[in-house]
Amino acid sequence: MIKAKIVAEGEVQKAGYRDIVEDIAVKLGVKGFVESLRDKTVCVVCEAEKDVVDRFVDAIKIKNDIVDVKSVKIVETSPATNEFEYFDIKYGGHEEELGEYFGWFYKVMRGELHG
Repeated sequence: MIKAKIVAEGEVQKAGYRDIVEDIAVKLGVKGFVESLRDKTVCVVCEAEKDVVDRFVDAIKIKNDIVDVKSVKIVETSPATNEFEYFDIKYGGHEEELGEYFGWFYKVMRGELHG
């Protein structure tokens, strides 16, 4: 088992990407969390067998009408610590989360996204 820190770049915020990542992690049995960072990237810290982490990384390279992942990189690995019981989304404050979803909704209403 390994612990990996993964960074996804592209159109990954204000797009429901964290929810998609959580669904994929649960299906693959990956434990850890996903969170949006202030630099507009999304960070995942997770634990699983190395081959599962590799499959997870491939699976979260998503491109659709709303999400457009430009890159997914494992930026750090170490032995697993078994510190995670589940896979969670780390949310920001209420204002930040509401702002993110209102921004997404505005783009949909303007026809910039087809979600």
